[in-house]
Amino acid sequence: MWTAEVLRAVCLGCLLVAGAQPADAKRIPRWWMKVAQRQGPNACVVEEVPNTGLEFWTECRYWLNRKICGRRTRIRFECCEGFERNGDENGCTRVKPLMNLLETAESLGATKWAQYIRESGLAGELEGAAAYTLFAPTNEAFENLRRSLKSQMEAYRGNPNNPILLYHMLPTKLLSDHFQADMMAETRYQGHSVRINKYSNGMTTINCALLIRKDQHATNGVVHLISSVLDPSIGTGRNVVDIVLSDGRFSVLADVLERSGYINRLRTMQGSVTVLAPSDEAFQKLPESRREKIINDNEARLALIQNHIIPHVICESAVTGEHRVTTASKDKLMFSCDIDGTYVETTKMRGNFNLGQNGIIHMIDDVLLPDRAKNLLELAESRQLYTFVELVKKAGLEETLSHTGDYTFFVPDEAAWYALDSQVLDKARRDLDLAGQLVRFHGAYGRHLTNAITDNQAIMSLNEEDPVRLQVWRRALGVEDALITEPDLEAQNGVIHIINKVITPSNQSLADVLRSLPGHSFETFLEAVDRVSQEGEAGALLSLGPGDEMFYTFFVPTDRAFRRVNQVKGVVRWGWDGGW
Repeated sequence: MWTAEVLRAVCLGCLLVAGAQPADAKRIPRWWMKVAQRQGPNACVVEEVPNTGLEFWTECRYWLNRKICGRRTRIRFECCEGFERNGDENGCTRVKPLMNLLETAESLGATKWAQYIRESGLAGELEGAAAYTLFAPTNEAFENLRRSLKSQMEAYRGNPNNPILLYHMLPTKLLSDHFQADMMAETRYQGHSVRINKYSNGMTTINCALLIRKDQHATNGVVHLISSVLDPSIGTGRNVVDIVLSDGRFSVLADVLERSGYINRLRTMQGSVTVLAPSDEAFQKLPESRREKIINDNEARLALIQNHIIPHVICESAVTGEHRVTTASKDKLMFSCDIDGTYVETTKMRGNFNLGQNGIIHMIDDVLLPDRAKNLLELAESRQLYTFVELVKKAGLEETLSHTGDYTFFVPDEAAWYALDSQVLDKARRDLDLAGQLVRFHGAYGRHLTNAITDNQAIMSLNEEDPVRLQVWRRALGVEDALITEPDLEAQNGVIHIINKVITPSNQSLADVLRSLPGHSFETFLEAVDRVSQEGEAGALLSLGPGDEMFYTFFVPTDRAFRRVNQVKGVVRWGWDGGW
């Protein structure tokens, strides 16, 4: 019997291979452990992705199923590597005899690949004494073979110098334990390497082909089963910058790269990169005036380039769900997948990529606008500030926020709008003037970033009558009586600060404000100030309105507080009169 400690270690190891967090090991149901143990010795999980033909041989006994691109995987048990069934015995108790590389590939079901090898005359080499690593495509891989690659395969059929066959062979034995996160491995096709990538979700790729069965030992090396045929023409020794500059599909991107001055930095960037390369047709989707405005704006242009560069290699095939990745600009892009394909943000990836010496280039059909290249209205929409956008359009200010600037807007989040009196919000949605008043008071001329805000600073709002007051605290910033919850979202024509409350102009006197507060009465305080107003300037305090440039804080006792003071005074007088 296995001890609980051993079981826990095995479970944790398999889950870490699957890309799960260590805490997940505690969530393996005991009943599932019992199911796995009933399979007998040396039985390992095979994970199937329904309706795709994909299977992942885990070489683990304990494995939790998961969702891959929205599909819940199915689990079955097969013999672990190196073992086979022995008649009716439970589990896999017979040690499988070692075979040479070609026989091993055939036993794994890669018979079409083995046939090409035999016809080429390379069989003798793979059946000999030298040690090799063979990346063997499955039979299903040939069903999805591109026409150009298939033609090349047929053209070299029977030729021992077939570059495609040689490109799947490494001149040494390389086990998956020695795969690194972003590794280049020299192949038998001279001067050409394959790129191996390991991902935190458990996926491993070779030139973006999925590794589906690993470490199948042979007498003269090891076989790894992969999901597609590798194309040596997409793997070059050139820098990704040179590939973009020389590819006629990316002439606009090449121009933006050159004008941004980012070329040298990209050439010399440490590590590998992913370049999401919009085609010329993608740039043409932007209106010409908008496109030129972005390209001619130094900061927007640089932000645009950096938003299409990720400082590590991402293969489309390795995306299994929603993954947020950081770009060169430190912004985030969402990669996701479903039954129909893989997406970056809302743009569907087309599986068209090139591998360079320092990374990968994916051609995409849309330009991924960063915040700095969006206008204020687009930025608000992308942040799901829908009520604000609705009021902007109702007020007829859509053109202003889209094409003019610079402006600063303090935009309430959705929760703030719904905390507002529903009658006020409903009226604003119907009334052009009220919508305009609300929007304008939340905006100001110029680009006011938080690194330049000072305490009690007043900036004139867009209604050109009422100033907006700013506050600075140690760990927070405020505007009027709202907190800034997400500062400094820069667009091409301004900046947005998201706030937690709808603000309104302070166009009432202090007395008016006090008398409007529900649930409390301040008449005693107001009467007291009124009595002394003729002797000093107390009356002026009550008339403070939007024209005053000073800011004050008032601690105003309620009438109830004054009554309590009178009660205390009565007790004190009673004591002094001999009551104690």
